[in-house]
Amino acid sequence: MTKTKSSEPVVGLDLADKLGVSVIDRVSERLLFSDSITLHRGDTQKRLLRLRDYLHEIFDRFKPVEVAIEDVFLPARTSPRTPIALGELRGVARLCAAEREVAVFFYPPRKVKMAITGYGNASKDDVVHWIENEFKVKVKDHNEADAISIAWTHILERRFTACQTG
Repeated sequence: MTKTKSSEPVVGLDLADKLGVSVIDRVSERLLFSDSITLHRGDTQKRLLRLRDYLHEIFDRFKPVEVAIEDVFLPARTSPRTPIALGELRGVARLCAAEREVAVFFYPPRKVKMAITGYGNASKDDVVHWIENEFKVKVKDHNEADAISIAWTHILERRFTACQTG
C-alpha cells in the first residue's frame, strides 16, 4: 500500500478595497480556489465584518496550514486614510489566522513580481498573463491574480528554504 501525501493548503490574500483570495495546495501545487470580492464600500465596520466572515468560510472550508499576505505598498500619492484602512484589513486577516493557529507570512509586491515573472518591476498585466498560463485559469481581475501569485511566491519561498536547510 502506498502512502499519499496529505494536502497542505496555503491561502494567499491581496487585501484592498476588493479582496483577492486564493488557495493552493503546497503538496500537489494545484490551485484549489481563487476569487475576488468587493468587501463593502463606504461602511468600514461592514467591510471588516465581511472580511472576517469570508475568511472564516475559507479557513473552515480549506483548513490552511499557512497564510501569505501581500505586504502593504503605498504609492507616493496616497490618501492619508489608505494606510489605516489597509492596516485594519491586515489586522482582521491576522486575527482570523491567529484564532486557528495558522502562521502568517508577508511578501512585498516587488518580491512577488520577481518570483512570478523574474522581474521585480513587472506590470500587473504580466502577472495576470503568467498566472493564467501557469494555472490554466481565467482570473476576474488583478486582485485575484495577485492573491494567486502571493500564495505561489510563498510556496516557492518555503521550497527554497527547505532546500537550504535540508
